[in-house]
Amino acid sequence: MKYRLMNRPPHIALVLAGGQGCRMHSRCPKQFLEIEGEPIIVHTLRAFSLHPDIDAIYVVCADEWRTCVCQWIEKFHITKFQKTFTSGHTSFQSLRNGIEGLKKDGLPPDSFIITHEAVRPLISQKVISDNLETCIRHGNATAAIPSEEAYMMSTDGLQSEGFLPRETLFRAQTPQTFSLADLQNAFLEADRRGITCSQSLYTLMAELNLYTLYISRGETCNFKITVPQDVEIYQALIRHHAQ
Repeated sequence: MKYRLMNRPPHIALVLAGGQGCRMHSRCPKQFLEIEGEPIIVHTLRAFSLHPDIDAIYVVCADEWRTCVCQWIEKFHITKFQKTFTSGHTSFQSLRNGIEGLKKDGLPPDSFIITHEAVRPLISQKVISDNLETCIRHGNATAAIPSEEAYMMSTDGLQSEGFLPRETLFRAQTPQTFSLADLQNAFLEADRRGITCSQSLYTLMAELNLYTLYISRGETCNFKITVPQDVEIYQALIRHHAQ
């Protein structure tokens, strides 16, 4: 599907929901856990659906969860959703499948693709706005927050061998936004260099060093649900906001 609104490139949310949630020790991937009556992914999708500058939403997930995702989208009235793409065995492959899917779906090369992990459900409208504004201004954007703690250096996890100045450190989050053309170019270059895995889109772009990378404002609440304790924090925050 093609978009061209208000003489600007399309703003497309690509929500990555292919993780298996191994660290949660649960049969159900963490993005699909039901908390306070809603699967976590629904909260994530709603944030993008409500944002006025997001034109369409695509989801990357495992085929066995496709029906559930589509049912939840209908049940919880998530607008702007277009379709799902099949996830891969790694987050790297899932991202690649999403990018290839967007190209096949007719998105123009200058589309801004705002990628976000489904397991960061507390993303605010402000974080989305700042990420898009930074990308519009500079050509790309990665949400991040400055470090407020000391970082110890250790090769064995037992002895400290130094520290990294916290003033120079930022914790990368999602969303991370690049043009579709730049994302396609990055994966072509990764193929050329034999890169088949990377921790995130940010680390891939940093390793390739094709573009200057720009920081947009993240938030502490935009944390990634990874371990059971994160679910407890998320649930407490949801209950607090519902009061």
